[in-house]
Amino acid sequence: MTIRSWATATVNFLLGALGLYLALVPAFTVAYAAVTGATLFAQLPQTAAVVVAVGGSYPFVAGDWSSRRLLVFVVALYVASGAAGLAGLAVLRSLEVSLPSAVVARAGALALAYPLALAAAFRDRVRRRLGLRPVDATDSQWR
Repeated sequence: MTIRSWATATVNFLLGALGLYLALVPAFTVAYAAVTGATLFAQLPQTAAVVVAVGGSYPFVAGDWSSRRLLVFVVALYVASGAAGLAGLAVLRSLEVSLPSAVVARAGALALAYPLALAAAFRDRVRRRLGLRPVDATDSQWR
């Protein structure tokens, strides 16, 4: 085992754990707040997300799962969540309806964001299943 392989594994572990934490913490906090009535920034779901992220980062170190796909998922999750939240606020404002609780609003935004992030992360597989050319494929690879 060389220093380089050790450093690579450590970086993969840290990036995998960070990515999983960022992917899991919104769902954990909303679920915990909905069940217990706590705020969205409660400590227990964040700690649980850290434990699950650290425990689940092994496939990224072993190379079985793609760090790039995790990055696309996390970025798409936060972009879609923000967009869904803004769109929801605009709709509520136009209907002159008051904002429901922050937990309900966040849950609604995440209900749209997670499937969109999943589709973004696995867009190449979705395109293949639909019979379309994958995004990264060249013409010679697609034949």
